[in-house]
Amino acid sequence: MTPRRVALAVVLFAQLAGSSLAQTASAPAEPSASAASRAPTAARTGADACLAQARSRAADAFQKHRSQEQARLQLEIDAALCVDPTLSPAAANLVGTVNADLARLARDFVVGTRSLAAYRAGRADRQTKLAALLADAPQREALLRGDEDGDLVPDSIDKCPKTPAGAPTDARGCPVRIPPSETTEREERELRATLAGARTLFNASCKDAPPLAIPSPLAWGRGQQTKTGQTGFNLAVAKVGGQPAGCEVFYEIQLRFIDPNPGNPALPPAKIVTMVFSASEDLLNDPARAIFGLPVGAMVLSPARNVAREAFLREYFRASWRVRAVNGANQVSPWSPFITQGPASAGVPA
Repeated sequence: MTPRRVALAVVLFAQLAGSSLAQTASAPAEPSASAASRAPTAARTGADACLAQARSRAADAFQKHRSQEQARLQLEIDAALCVDPTLSPAAANLVGTVNADLARLARDFVVGTRSLAAYRAGRADRQTKLAALLADAPQREALLRGDEDGDLVPDSIDKCPKTPAGAPTDARGCPVRIPPSETTEREERELRATLAGARTLFNASCKDAPPLAIPSPLAWGRGQQTKTGQTGFNLAVAKVGGQPAGCEVFYEIQLRFIDPNPGNPALPPAKIVTMVFSASEDLLNDPARAIFGLPVGAMVLSPARNVAREAFLREYFRASWRVRAVNGANQVSPWSPFITQGPASAGVPA
């Protein structure tokens, strides 16, 4: 396996858990005083400061003998409110619970306690229930009042209490059978082999590299992608320099799509996607600016890039986005501030 194709366990975990965040979105906005009190600093100091406080509260809860699962759940609920302080407690509880469940399912698969078939079934179950509960405010409130086994079926209608954690259920809360699949079993063997051979690599060229500058988002829009002969959506960011020769920089871009297309009423109010691009994917030869492309066409992209491309193409009209830089010595710059933009009127050609 060449260094360019090494599959890190942490990256696989992020793809399994993090890519699901692209499908998880806020419930319909329900302003309430209690929602504001649950995220008291979001409006004053911004989402980053709010998230830092949420992480601190979760760490403190864990040190005070709450379980790791309980602390993670509280962190996800608080994070949902940091991203959208107008959420009601019931909506934040739903979004946070689904995100915590998706992360736990991915972790269980990575450590070998959950099969690939069980992971996929559990993830599909959470996404189906999320969509249903986003459209059902009374059931969201019922879920907040009690869901002892954590299956996203309120205790008041759960006919099968004590469902195992992460198991898919029907609408009554009773476990459903996961059918065997030879294709899934073969895929799992391949993934397990990849995990067994995964190593965390250190790029020796990045030794003693200076701190990374903070990149910034510049513009997004349609444009040519001359290097690849494609057209699509391009994202322009300020380039990070000053690294030693051979020390490649990666750009982590987080987009929060807003203003959904009214022609598709099933879309949630917001969709969050995080992608990572290597500096080698830059479509320009410009010392100050880098452009990363999402081609429109038959090219197969990663799950998160596919989600972002569809969001740009036909689902949302604007995006709030930010970027940070990472190098091969695991140095990470701070996040840039979020900026909110529609597509550049003149496009973003590369």
